[in-house]
Amino acid sequence: MNSRNHYFNHAAAGARFDAWWDGGRLDRPPVSLWVEGKRSPKSPHSTHSTLRERWLDVDFQVESALAQMEISPRLGDTVPAWMPNVGPDLVSTLFGAELVFGEHTSWCQHTVATTADWERFITTPPDFDNVYWRTIDAMITRAATRFGSRFHIALPDLHGSFDILAGLRGPEDLCLDILDEPELVRQASLHASRGYVEAYRRFYHRLTALGQPSTTWCNYLHTGPAYVPSCDFWCLVSKQVAADLIRPTLEMEMAPLERSIFHLDGPQALHHLDLVLTLPGLNAVQWVYGAGHGPAALWLETYRKIRHAGKAIQVIAEDAADALTVLHELGPDGMWITVSQPFQNQNRAIEFLDAVHDASR
Repeated sequence: MNSRNHYFNHAAAGARFDAWWDGGRLDRPPVSLWVEGKRSPKSPHSTHSTLRERWLDVDFQVESALAQMEISPRLGDTVPAWMPNVGPDLVSTLFGAELVFGEHTSWCQHTVATTADWERFITTPPDFDNVYWRTIDAMITRAATRFGSRFHIALPDLHGSFDILAGLRGPEDLCLDILDEPELVRQASLHASRGYVEAYRRFYHRLTALGQPSTTWCNYLHTGPAYVPSCDFWCLVSKQVAADLIRPTLEMEMAPLERSIFHLDGPQALHHLDLVLTLPGLNAVQWVYGAGHGPAALWLETYRKIRHAGKAIQVIAEDAADALTVLHELGPDGMWITVSQPFQNQNRAIEFLDAVHDASR
């Protein structure tokens, strides 16, 4: 590989990620970064009367994505991909949830009104023919036609078992249900996980048939089944509840994967890190320290703990200086660098890539 090629090359990026998944590196760590841009003059203008109409407009979403990607420099190992998206509660809609759309995200209406309603949930098969799943499928079809071989289509945002239950019931009520009816919640959680696994498999096979690699909102790259196990809900529960109830669902959801990077989100989730590091087959951890808790350089001991457990890390740095500080402190092995702050121009981004390369010698 030409290690000083600054522009995205699929083979080179794939080789870097292959080494990273295994806790190593090639010439330098994989680097994901972005350059400041302006709205493309080719972007379609929304004339939708509601946010829901805009979100579910297949042509509008695909054409908007294409217009932006066409003007975005493809630098480093940033996979040029678009993720079909109706929000983080997509899997909850398999079980009857309706989505409410905001400007930049969506959430689902609670449909499990009482603890006893989990009995009904357990016997409800997932509905893969609802409007949201049909919309995502249509987006994939349209994007495959419009993107050709220029851009990739990413796996949608899929949240697992207890996040599904929290979306359907509400997190506070779900906590009470765990106290009152733990066995019923356990059964519901395993039913939700089975729906999640089927959802992942359907999307993976759909995209693989179109010649797409594995990637998603977490911009990794792999040629086989890979994804991002997570549980945002568990910030509200004890280590014991996580071990007894949540861990079995995570293991079920990770079973189809060749590669996995756990999304550990926020300081309140950090007390579950020990559990995460013992999940069988886990390759990496994405530690998200959250707004107001950075920069990444403040979390060197957390990164060291993850690396000492034999897992790779994704370092989500606030800016270039933050990224280089962590790189110099920890070394390049098993590190994937993601720079949150866009670079002012391509030249600054290329300078950073060179600095990463030099620091990785």
